[in-house]
Amino acid sequence: MHSDLPPILLLNVNFLIVFIFLRYNKQIMDMEVNNQHHKITVPEMAPHVHVFLAGENKVDKIAKWLINWITLSLECGKIKPYDLMPSKADLACHIGVSQGTIQNAFRIVEDFGYLESKQRVGTLIKDFRKESAIEKLTSKRELAVEILKKFLKENDYQVGDKLPSTRNLAKMIGVSSATIRMAIINLVSNGILDKYENSFILSEAEFAVEVVQARTLVEKVAQRLKRYIEKTYKVGEKLPANTALAKKFKVSVKTIHDAVRQLSKEGLLYTRRGRYGTIVLDYTKEVSSELYDYEKVEQKIRNHIASNCQVGDKLFSIKEFSVKFKTSEKTVKKALDNLAEDGYLTFSRGRYGGTFVTDIPQASGEAYKWLAISNDYMAN
Repeated sequence: MHSDLPPILLLNVNFLIVFIFLRYNKQIMDMEVNNQHHKITVPEMAPHVHVFLAGENKVDKIAKWLINWITLSLECGKIKPYDLMPSKADLACHIGVSQGTIQNAFRIVEDFGYLESKQRVGTLIKDFRKESAIEKLTSKRELAVEILKKFLKENDYQVGDKLPSTRNLAKMIGVSSATIRMAIINLVSNGILDKYENSFILSEAEFAVEVVQARTLVEKVAQRLKRYIEKTYKVGEKLPANTALAKKFKVSVKTIHDAVRQLSKEGLLYTRRGRYGTIVLDYTKEVSSELYDYEKVEQKIRNHIASNCQVGDKLFSIKEFSVKFKTSEKTVKKALDNLAEDGYLTFSRGRYGGTFVTDIPQASGEAYKWLAISNDYMAN
C-alpha cells in the first residue's frame, strides 16, 4: 500500500499509527478506571488543616485528619470503599504543603488500614470496618518507634538527656537513618521527645513499650512465598516471573520484588536479570560472583562516599560520574538508585538540586555477597 512512499515518510506514518493506537488504549483505560471508581474531589473533602503551629508535625496532623475524615464520611455514606482519593499534587496544593508530606501522611493512613494504593489506578478508600482490615500491618516506622523506646528505657535515659545523632542511633538500633528520623518525628508528636537546638532530648520518661512483631506486607508475603517455594519447587528450579507471582498472591509486582529480594538476602533465592530469572539456590554448587557493571560502579561510588564525603554533601552529577568511571549514564543511574534505596543518598530537583549524601556506607571491596543455604535451612 505504501510501497511508493519514501522510506522516511513510511517510517513516520508507522510511528503515527503506533502513537494513535497507544493513545486510544490509554483513553479506554482511563475511562474504565473512572467508570469503576468515583474520584473524590478536593472540595468534597473540605480540608481545614492548612494552619500549622510552630514546630507542629505536619505529617501526623494531616494523617489524623484523613483518618477522622474517612471514618466519618464512610459512616454517613458520603464516600464508599474503593472511591479514589484526589491526587497528591491537588491535595498538597490545597493544604499548602509538599507532595512528599502528603505521600508520608498517606503511608501512615495506609498502615492503619484506611487507604490502599493500586498501581496505574491511584489511592483507594479502604473499608477498615471489615474483618479483613482488622489485622493491621506494622510499618517499619512503627517497629522503629518501639525499638527506640526500648533503647531509651534500657539505657536509663532521664528527662533532659540528649539523644545520639540520627546516624549513630541508626547504627546502635540496627535500622536505616530514614526510618529512625520517622520514628523520632512520631515520638516528638507524642510528647516523648523534644527538639533542642540541633538535636533531640527526652521530655517524658513515663511511657510504655509495646511488644510489636514485624507485620509489614512485604514480610508477610515473603513468608507465604517461602512456604510456597518449599512445597512446590526443588533446589535449582526457576520461579515464575514476578508478574505471575503477583497475580497468584494478589499483591503488586513491587511487593513481590521486595519479598524476593528479602528471600535472596536470606539465601533461599538467587536472582539475576534477564532470561536467568530467579532460582531456588543450589547449595551444592558455587554461585558465580561476577558482578554486573552497575554493581561495580555502585561499589566505586560507595567507596568514594566513605572516603571523601560527609552527610549532606552533594555528589558529582550522573554525567560526571559517567566520565570518571568510563561507563554509561544509565549504569551510573542504576548504581545511584540502589544506594538511594539502601538509605545512603537522596535526590533533589530544581536549581539547587542534585544527589545528596544521607548516610555514610562502609567501604568494602565486595559490592555484593552471594549467600549460600544449608541443608538444615531447607529441611526446616
